[in-house]
Amino acid sequence: MRVYHGRGPIVRLHFSSTPHPHLVIDEIVEPSVYERLAFPDDLVARGAAWGITGTDQAYEAVLRNPQWRAIHDELRSEPFIRKVLSFFSEEMRREGCLVDADRARVIPFVETREEKEQSILSHDADPNEIFTRVDFQSKGEGGYREFVHLDWARRIVGGILFFSDAAEEGLEGGELAFYRDRGFRNDRWCHDPELVAKFPPKANSGVIFLNSNGGFHGPRAITRLRGRRRWLYYTISSKRDVWPHAERLAAAAL
Repeated sequence: MRVYHGRGPIVRLHFSSTPHPHLVIDEIVEPSVYERLAFPDDLVARGAAWGITGTDQAYEAVLRNPQWRAIHDELRSEPFIRKVLSFFSEEMRREGCLVDADRARVIPFVETREEKEQSILSHDADPNEIFTRVDFQSKGEGGYREFVHLDWARRIVGGILFFSDAAEEGLEGGELAFYRDRGFRNDRWCHDPELVAKFPPKANSGVIFLNSNGGFHGPRAITRLRGRRRWLYYTISSKRDVWPHAERLAAAAL
């Protein structure tokens, strides 16, 4: 297991290649900082997809807090991005990713809420021009379906950073789960999912995972929640799709 010791808010990352390549963050910030850190629940509009995102006015309001600014700036800093990609570089090459971890260049692109919903941003952008996205998410009581999926094919990695604890929030379900597709067709669709790992919401921890063609993941259904499930959604992306894959046949889409 490879371990990263950093100097910013995120000080330790553990890499594992199984069951899918991923990094586990033991502590996002020091425990004393976490205790003082209030998640911006009141700024997350009820029912808003993807919570507070970079082009929202509320985003800058959140970042006026120096602790949130430090976390945000670390996640989007070039040294951190390069370190994350370095952990995944072997798997990226093996899986045919169009991004070369050693040649990737961070660009100051901000993906809007509308662009986030688009399956494809560009057909001809340089795949080695990469950008990040950090969204603040908070959900209270209500339905939360299980959703086995891959993120858009432009996402190199995805991540969930938890800012609530299942035991403290009376939460049953809601884990980040990894799946294996027993009917794998390399078409970025999970035909026969098998649960292979679960990461329950644990305060001040997170998981960053490779979004390759077999990296199926998703939230487990929430069956009970007294408080809130809070997390940051994190991704490193290209504007261009970076995971070559087979075409999904119409019959498979049924």
